Amino acid sequence: MPKPSISALAKGLERRLERIKEADLLIGIPSYNCASTINYVIHKSALGLSKYFPESSSLILVSDGGSIDGTLRVAEAIKLPSGIKKVVARYRGPPGKGTAVKAIMEASMKLNVKAMVMVDSDLRSIRPEWIGLLLGSVLEGTDLVAPLYLRDKYDGTITKHLCYPFTKGVYGKDVRQPIGGDFALSGRFIGDLLKNPLWENPYVQRFGVDVFITHSAIASGRKVKQAFLGSKLHEPKDPALHLEEMFLQVSGSMLECAREYQKYWRKVKKSLRPPIIMGKFSFPRPEPIQVNLKLQKRKFKETLRKNVVFLKKLLPRGDLRKVKGLSLRDEDWARIVYTLTANYAKADPKLKECALKALYTAWLGKVIYFIKEVWSLSNEEAEDK
Repeated sequence: MPKPSISALAKGLERRLERIKEADLLIGIPSYNCASTINYVIHKSALGLSKYFPESSSLILVSDGGSIDGTLRVAEAIKLPSGIKKVVARYRGPPGKGTAVKAIMEASMKLNVKAMVMVDSDLRSIRPEWIGLLLGSVLEGTDLVAPLYLRDKYDGTITKHLCYPFTKGVYGKDVRQPIGGDFALSGRFIGDLLKNPLWENPYVQRFGVDVFITHSAIASGRKVKQAFLGSKLHEPKDPALHLEEMFLQVSGSMLECAREYQKYWRKVKKSLRPPIIMGKFSFPRPEPIQVNLKLQKRKFKETLRKNVVFLKKLLPRGDLRKVKGLSLRDEDWARIVYTLTANYAKADPKLKECALKALYTAWLGKVIYFIKEVWSLSNEEAEDK
């Protein structure tokens, strides 16, 4: 597969990397308007590097998408422990998390790093131990370390109701957080990943990058593990207010990967859980997330009116009734997802867009069903669901 011709490294960033020449380890932080949290993420990342890898040459790279809230100024100002370098720069190319991550990966290759970690810029629960677990496993031979968190029962709804069961069911890998955001990758995996033509897909260039990384690792036979990181505390997203664009980008990337990697998943016969790495550290319980069921229902009805023509075109009548009636049991939801996946796999670009909008509408209904289903359950009981 040919390497995409356009680099995400801006010229100024390239020159700074040329002066650094080499690094053993790199922590990449994709950022956009996160001035209130970026300082904390950089600080804890640097502590992890100095505590667990004091003999390694290390770099923290903030890959920014044009923040206007002072993120770059805050990131530049923080002082790091001796021996840890820091570069804060804007990436080049289409705006989005995927392009920011691509710039981080290209920097890793330019510096010939052995292992790279990327962490979200809005984290409030990152600890130095995270860096030790993630990088340590890669240095021992793992190609991709995915995060494993405790989360509130209403957090991570795209993961819970789509990406996790799809990854387990289609690819046969029980990776609980395939879009968790806080990953570690080996240099050899990054080198191959940068040659992947799916980088040219607009979904991968934005929020679809995480599921692309996970599914590419699985489909290429890479060694995958999971690292238990305790609770993930970050800026939560309400499915009724904040997640439409993210959902379309993540699900679009996921279905593009499914088209690309058919040769792999058609051979899958069973599901296996990748090994879990455990560390010893304390962590808070997940913060409870408040959901407004009335608002969720209103958003669903509005979206259903807008997209019902797509649902009628792509779903059997019985499944359409279940979506409209908000009676999406697990079996019904799985059948609807696979039906829409099959429709997406057809080459017509217009049909792809219809399938994604239909999937988004049905997902809103599934989230409402789940909220009611686990309303009186604990986080642990809801996780069993």
